[in-house]
This record gives sequence, structure tokens and C-alpha cells, in this order.
Amino acid sequence: MADYKTPGVYVEEKKSFGSSIVANATAVPVFIGFTEDAIQLNGKEINLVKDSSNVMEPVLIRSMLEYQQHFGGADTTGSIAVSETIDSETKVKTFSAKNKQDNSADAIDYKPGLMYPSVANFFGNGGGSCYIVSIGEYKEYNPLNSKNVNLDFIKKAIEMAEQATLILPTDLIRYEMLDYYTWGTDLVNFCQEEKKYFCVLDVVQAEPNNPVYDEGDINDYREKVVPEYPSYAAAYFPYLKSLTTYAYKSDMSNVTFGGVLLTNKNMQNCVIEEIKNFLAINYINMPPSPFMAGIYSRLDNATGVWTPPANTAPAGVVGPLVPLTNKQQEDLNVSITGKSVNAIRSFTGKGTLVWGARTNDGNSLDWRYINVRRLFISMETDISKSLEAFVFKPNVHNTWVEVKTMIESYLFGLFNDGAFAGTTPAGSYQVLIGVGETMTDVDVLNGYMRVSIQVAPVRPAEFIVLTFSQMIGQ
Repeated sequence: MADYKTPGVYVEEKKSFGSSIVANATAVPVFIGFTEDAIQLNGKEINLVKDSSNVMEPVLIRSMLEYQQHFGGADTTGSIAVSETIDSETKVKTFSAKNKQDNSADAIDYKPGLMYPSVANFFGNGGGSCYIVSIGEYKEYNPLNSKNVNLDFIKKAIEMAEQATLILPTDLIRYEMLDYYTWGTDLVNFCQEEKKYFCVLDVVQAEPNNPVYDEGDINDYREKVVPEYPSYAAAYFPYLKSLTTYAYKSDMSNVTFGGVLLTNKNMQNCVIEEIKNFLAINYINMPPSPFMAGIYSRLDNATGVWTPPANTAPAGVVGPLVPLTNKQQEDLNVSITGKSVNAIRSFTGKGTLVWGARTNDGNSLDWRYINVRRLFISMETDISKSLEAFVFKPNVHNTWVEVKTMIESYLFGLFNDGAFAGTTPAGSYQVLIGVGETMTDVDVLNGYMRVSIQVAPVRPAEFIVLTFSQMIGQ
């Protein structure tokens, strides 16, 4: 209490409420890949990560308009070679398209950038905000050279994205499984080291346009993605037939028909219109991870991070590229390797649904489910940040009571929202702190304050079993 010496009126204010824990965002992804531009709103180039030659600092965006202002549009770097086939009997004309590195006849196949459609489908599925880490312009992508992908600098960029909780290397899948799976393993380990991120990966399909199930794709994923702590990642299969079309230049200068540029003066207008109509429905087969990031965000905002991201429909898709059966999904969901892969399936009368909610750590009773892992990431992040205010405070009973009360108040809020399986607070969580409970006198002498938190998370009803038997009527 202040020692007043001059007569007068003095005002004192006392806190009515103790310290509190603020819940942070839970579904803010970082998209990594190539973009058309990389400019700030003032027209200057986005800064590079220190010492990097191509990895740029993350930019937080909240809409596709903001994305376009910073990073431009879709990838039109390659060319689209359109060909025509006429059935000899029915005389029905069909078109097909193939992407090339350039307009030459012997050009290598080109995989257009996935950054723009990924972000578009993230927002289209309920995404709120995300970070973009550009690693160069579209023209700098070379499918035969992955030197632009420097994970050390990419991880530094991710660390600069303060609100980020998800990592999506979707655009890097264009380098195919050898590189993508190596980077995926590294990023999942990074998630565990930081204990604040969750990585959403895709199973690379060797034939991305083939609608036939290839068990080899699943085996390759399980053999090549080998993180130390697989619960920090989830994988999805198969690719989705999206409603996003391949982009082409407005003047059609990167579209050829029969080896001739569509802008050629000899090309008839009727043919040009036919090809434009075809390109308008020439949809991309997209990896599912950006759709899932949007679903994570949508469910987190609607109910909470503890909600299993399954039995929900991705928006903006015609259906899965590969139609899976119950038998085929058995090995995806439960495997002796422990690496569960979540299926996206099409059901008659119900449409396309996400039909799996497991992390890669499918054999773990603790971390088998995505919502459990992400709930713990969220709680650990929220509580850790709030406890920073207690660093260097007296390590005594009064401080312990304040810390315990603050954490219990936070957990009670989660209990009320339905995050825990218990029917009462006592059956849902427990917070322990103090000498004789979590600390010894030696801990106190060494400056350690140890807090033990136990919670009973909600787990999904993955297998619903109905038991029927006969009874004699009374």
C-alpha cells in the first residue's frame, strides 16, 4: 500500500479478475510454393528471408483478392496442347489437353503451379486466413531441378508466421515423390520440434489422371515418409476431381491445337470457340490437402479444434479421382506399419465425404486421431504463451495458486464447449502444481516451476457397432 503524506483524495484500482489464457487461432495454414508475383501493397518486392536468394518472408492474407494483390494469378507459364479425336462410328468429337513446358512439339510435360488453386480451394472450403511463402516466380520452377526448395530457409519463413498452425507443401508435390516425401518427413519433424504446427500431406499418385486404385502409391508413401513423430501429420488419398480449370492466357497465346497456336489467323472462329468451351471444363485433378485445410478451419470456427475433420463434404469437387471400396480402405485406415492414410470417398446419395480422421501414427492409442493431436497442440500453445508472464516471478505458493487457477479457468471453458470426454470438470481435467505434487525442494532451488496437466480429450466414434438379438414377446 502506498504511503500517503499529503492530505487529499487518492484513487486505487484493484483487479477483479485474475490472469487469463487467450485462445489462439487453430487453423491458419502456411502455403509454400511458386507464385506469379511477390509484391507488397506499396509496389515493392516482398523481402527475402535473410541470406536466402529466393525464399520470401510470409504474407498473411484473408481473401483471394488479397492473394492476387500480392501474388498475382494462376500459372500460365506452360502451354496447353489441345488435340481432337473423332469416333469412327458415332462421329462424336472429343477434345483432350496436355500441358507442355513451352509451345514446341517435343517439349517436356509441364505441371502447372498449384499455389493459386490451392489457396482458392482453401477459402472455398471455409478457410479464414493463411500465410503465403513464395519461393520464386512460376518461370523459376524446373521439374528436373529442386534447388529452389531450401527447407532451412522455408522453416525460417514459417517461424516468422506468428499465427500459423498448419503447414501445406502442396505445390511442392509437382517435384514428385522422391523430393516431396523427403521434404514432408523433414517438415513433420519440424512440427514436432516446434510443437505448434500440424502438417497436412498428400499421397503422390504416380499416374495423377488414372482413376484406378494403385496400392503402390500407398506403399511408397509409407516407405518414404518416415518422421520420428508421425502424429504431427495426416495424409489424404486420392486426388480430387476439382471444379478448378487450368489457366490459359486471355489472348490464348499459350494454347495450341494440332500443333498450331490458337491465335493463328488461319484458325477458324468456330474451332476457337469449341476449344474455349472445352477448356472451360478442363478441370484440374487436385491433391486434397488444401481442401482439408479449409475444412479444418471451417470446423474449428463452427465447433472447435476438438472436432474430428471427417464425415464432411469438400466443396468445389466433382468427386475423388479414384473410387475406393470398403475393402480397399481397410488397409488405408489400419495398417501394420501404423501409417494411416485418410480416404476421401464417394457414396451414393451422400456425395463425396472425407472418410478418415487419423494421424500418421495409427498404432498409437494416445495420438491416433487428428482432433486429439491438434487439441493438444492448441492447448500447449495457449498455455505456454500465457505462462511467459510468470517467468522470474517468485516461485512460491501464491504464484502456484495463480497459475493453477488460470489454467483451470481455461480448461473449464474448453469443458463447457465440449472439448473433453468427461461429464464433470473433475472427470475431464486435472491441474497439479506445487512441492510434493510436481516439484521437489531441489526443483525450487534450481528455479523450476513444474505444472502437470491431465485432460480427457474427445475421440471420434470411428466404428459404430449395432448388436441385435431376438427376444420372446411378452
